[in-house]
Amino acid sequence: MPRIGRFTKKSKVDSLCQGSTAASSVSQVDGLIPPSGGTGPSPTSSLPPFRPPRTEPLPAPQPPTNGAQHSEPPDEDLDQEADEVDSFEQHIDNQFAAAEALKRKRRKTTEFWDVKTIESDGTIKQLHLSVREAMKPPNGRKIVLRFNDRLQPVGNEAGILSGVVGMLGSDYTKFPICEKDWRKVRSRDKIYNECVKELFHFEEDNRTLEENIRRRPPGITADHWRWFLDYRNSEDTKEKCKKNAENRSKQLYTHTGGSKSLARLEEEESERLGRPVSRGELFVLTHKRPNGSYLHDAARAIGEKIAEIEQHDESSRLLSQNDSLAQALGKEHPGRVRGMGIGPTTSQVFGTNSSQSSIGTQREETQRVLLELQAELAAEKLKRKAMESALMCLVRGQGGELPPNVAAWMNSLEGQSRE
Repeated sequence: MPRIGRFTKKSKVDSLCQGSTAASSVSQVDGLIPPSGGTGPSPTSSLPPFRPPRTEPLPAPQPPTNGAQHSEPPDEDLDQEADEVDSFEQHIDNQFAAAEALKRKRRKTTEFWDVKTIESDGTIKQLHLSVREAMKPPNGRKIVLRFNDRLQPVGNEAGILSGVVGMLGSDYTKFPICEKDWRKVRSRDKIYNECVKELFHFEEDNRTLEENIRRRPPGITADHWRWFLDYRNSEDTKEKCKKNAENRSKQLYTHTGGSKSLARLEEEESERLGRPVSRGELFVLTHKRPNGSYLHDAARAIGEKIAEIEQHDESSRLLSQNDSLAQALGKEHPGRVRGMGIGPTTSQVFGTNSSQSSIGTQREETQRVLLELQAELAAEKLKRKAMESALMCLVRGQGGELPPNVAAWMNSLEGQSRE
C-alpha cells in the first residue's frame, strides 16, 4: 500500500512573528543556564527575561557549539512533498482502491477448468475450458459430470457447472427479475432442458441391475424390489415418463388450490355465496393469489374473459358444454371435465353422444314452438289493437257514451295491451 502524505500545517506568518520566534530560539540557545544545585534559585528564575520584538532583522541562528541537541534528528523516510497532500475525498478513494487491490490479491480465482468431455461420437477428451467457452454452442460436445456416493456433483466439472448456472441465473433475458419465489419461475424447466442438459452429460446409468438389487431399501421384500426395478427399466415406463414430462411442461394454468380438491372448494364457495358456483368462477378462484392478483398474464386473460362472458350472459353460469369456462378455454378434452377435479367424465356430466343429440333435438323443437307462440301472440295483439281503434271511431261518430259493459271490456283490453 503506497505511503499516504502526512497532513501538516504550513507556516504562513508575517515577518514580525518570524522575528519573535527567531529571537526566542536564539535566546534559548545563548541563555542556557546549567542546572543549579539544591540551594540555587527556583527553575522559574532561570528562564530568560521577556524581550519585546524588534523591527530590525536578526541574524540567522547559529548551531549550538556546546554539543547540546535541541532539534529532532532528520527523518530519512520523511516525504519531501508532505505539504502537498490530497483532498479528503481523494484520500478515501485511495483507501478503497487499496482495500480492493488487497482483496483481489487474496482471492483465489480459477478462470479455466480441466474437465472431461464426451463428443457426439462417444469420444472422451480432456479439455481446458472456461465458463464462457463451456456455454458456447456445444455441437454435440458435453461436459461429463462426476458424482459422489450421495449423488452430488464433484470435481472441476462441478465447479464449471456452478459457473454456468450462475451466468444463466443472471441472464434476465432467460429469467424474469420480477419474481420473489424461484418455484414460480415458469421458464426454469425450459432453460434446464435447453441449456444445462445440452451442455452436461449425466452418468446416471452407471449402476448395474445387480448393484441396484443389492441397494434394496429396508421394509421392501426382494421380489417386490426386483419387480419395481424391472418396471422402471422397461421401455414403456421410460416412454410414459417422457410423455408425462412433456405434458407437464405444456401446462399453462397452475392453480393455487393446494392439496384441497376442487370438489371441496366448490362446496365451500357455494355455501359461502348461498348459490351454485359456476366452473368459470371456480377457475378464477383457484388462479388468484391471496392478495387477489392473478398468477400470471395467461390466467388473467382467461379470468377476464370468463367475467365478461358471465356478465353478458347469465345462462353461461349453468353447467354445460357451452358455459363460461368452455367458451374461454375451448372444447373439452376426452376423459375428463375441466374445473371439476378428478373423477367426473364428460359422459357422466354432459351425457353420452346419443343423449346429447336427443337433448339437442329437443332444444331445437322447443325453440321452434317458442318462436311460433311468439308470432301468434304478436298477431293477436295486432288484431286487438285494430278492434280497439274501430270501436273508438264508432263511439266518436255517434257522439254518445259506451254502455258500461262495453266500456269495462275496452278498459280490460287496454290494460292487457299495456302489459
